[in-house]
Amino acid sequence: MKRRAVWLLGGLLAITLFLAGCTALLGPERLVEPQSIEGTGNYILAFNKLPSDLSETISALGGSVRAILEEIDAALVTGDASFAASVEGMKGLDAVIPDVSTQWLPDMTRVELSSDHIGEDETYFAGYQWDMLAIDAPGAWDAGYTGAGVRVAIMDTGIDPTHPDLAPVLNAALSTSFVPDEPFIDDLDGHGSNVAGIVAAADNGLGVIGVAPGAEIVAIKVLDGTGSGDFGWLLEGILYAVSIDADIVNMSLGAYMSHNGYVGYGDAAVYVGASAINGFVNLVRKTINYALSQGVLLVASAGNDALDGTGDSGLMHVPSDVGGCVVVSATGPIGWAYSQDVDLDQFAFYSDYGPQIDFAAPGGNADLSLPLWYFDLVLNCSNGGGYSWYGGTSQASPHVAGVAALIVEKHGGALTPSQIKQQLRHSADDLGKPGQDPYFGFGRVNAARAVED
Repeated sequence: MKRRAVWLLGGLLAITLFLAGCTALLGPERLVEPQSIEGTGNYILAFNKLPSDLSETISALGGSVRAILEEIDAALVTGDASFAASVEGMKGLDAVIPDVSTQWLPDMTRVELSSDHIGEDETYFAGYQWDMLAIDAPGAWDAGYTGAGVRVAIMDTGIDPTHPDLAPVLNAALSTSFVPDEPFIDDLDGHGSNVAGIVAAADNGLGVIGVAPGAEIVAIKVLDGTGSGDFGWLLEGILYAVSIDADIVNMSLGAYMSHNGYVGYGDAAVYVGASAINGFVNLVRKTINYALSQGVLLVASAGNDALDGTGDSGLMHVPSDVGGCVVVSATGPIGWAYSQDVDLDQFAFYSDYGPQIDFAAPGGNADLSLPLWYFDLVLNCSNGGGYSWYGGTSQASPHVAGVAALIVEKHGGALTPSQIKQQLRHSADDLGKPGQDPYFGFGRVNAARAVED
């Protein structure tokens, strides 16, 4: 009855459908005929060893350095239309990559509507947050684990810094934006706030609760209010997370890149040559490996286009298909609003799958023939202090990041990323075929088992 009573409040909630690009709903997103990006003026230069006189050399060639990424021997630079050709002879240069903007999030459609464990006193926990039950987060809370002392970086569209469920756990001083036109951490989209809430929405007696409500979150804004971002922002964001000693980085984002040189979603598609795409992917891999070497675990969403990660589509989903990240597929119920006995672990129809999948986690499902179909999505924070239902592997990834935070807390930060992944593996509920399979990976994460002795 509580579930229906809250539903009648209507205007306090927003339904956010984040399943665009799913075959059964809107049809899969595909790359279209690209537009030329020559002359944009922004480039990423990748070196086998960063020159000591880089700034002087670039200036002499008529360009300027925007940022030096020493950790990965790369630089973000600006130059005129002839600049790319003029730098080709630089000593140690591996690749000149156009630093273009692409869409990292599927389109969203919004519909606005006019106990025993610590979650019980949260307004929308009972009857709504099936996702926390699916991974047995209450079992971890009962054991005394909330992610206390753990820092989780949220690389996304930003975070609502005044949201009552996020402000108590947000380290605003360390939060930053790499989006020049949005030099603030405020989330103009809602996606980042939702993801952050799934990780760590506060235990404060109102709204919702996150998997690790005692963890600290840091907003690293690498996407603008439309979900777009430059190649370089992704690299800068990961390196910044390392520099602030984040324990975990959540990346609920991704762009499909063709080995033939296409990149982008739908009408946002642009053309970047195959060699440049290869150079960018190598830089992403180098950046991820650097983060791992510094003890930072990276968690990434698998993608929402029901594509096989073996690459038979000719596409690579970056960063999840690059290697090094913990890659997460999505699960969810059908008909939760009508019976809380339904299977919470049905593989989501939109989720990408394949050998890259490490784990599954709640991302939401949907049967649009059901009037209350959105109850099968994931309810958590949104902009303006509100709450929204979202669905996608974007929502699955932060569940895993949250469980990882519980593991880090339990072991006092002593585990390496590979050891955290092993703990996730040993404690996951093995679904599908025994062992790692293309849909659930090593299984759907289990918070309570992850912190067992």
